Amino acid sequence: MSTTIHFVRHSAVENPNNVAYGRIPGFHLSKNGQKKAKEIGKYFKDKSIAVIYTSPLERTIETANILSDFFPKPPKVIHKYELIEFNQSKWQSFPLEELFQNKYFESFFNNVKSEEVPENLNSLARRMEKFTFELCVKHRSEEIICVSHEYPIIVLKLKLEGKPLTDSRNLQISTGSITTLVLDDNCSLIETSYTELQK
Repeated sequence: MSTTIHFVRHSAVENPNNVAYGRIPGFHLSKNGQKKAKEIGKYFKDKSIAVIYTSPLERTIETANILSDFFPKPPKVIHKYELIEFNQSKWQSFPLEELFQNKYFESFFNNVKSEEVPENLNSLARRMEKFTFELCVKHRSEEIICVSHEYPIIVLKLKLEGKPLTDSRNLQISTGSITTLVLDDNCSLIETSYTELQK
């Protein structure tokens, strides 16, 4: 029997100053983000979801709680640090348009072993892969949801597919999107799919 893990990127955030918010507290879902989270909830409501795991940041918790409300018997929402946004402290709070001028941002995406950043691509991939394996063992043959962030999800998918982690520089997933991983009895990847819900 296979195990299915749906990695949901949190819904859209209120960010009027257009900054890289990273792990900064106080960034909540926008009104549109709340609406989109409800659409995701409708998408999942008829599925047999055993549990919802979420990063401990506000935007992911709010997304997870909205999803949970759509089930006849709401699954438990569990906060897990392992799903948190990657450590962006070297450029956190910078305007988004200035990121490509930041040497640390460039180092993160270009050097998987960079020691200039607090969490490089290899470290992020190991963190996400280890946690995914633990979830697969714990929830064997079940279907679960993990609410996380863009690059933790992208880097995990690349790692499991055996692709270069530096490919993450050229990949994007939308807020509110669903990246589904199907794992076999040995917790090896069988297939992946990507879903964006239409407004």
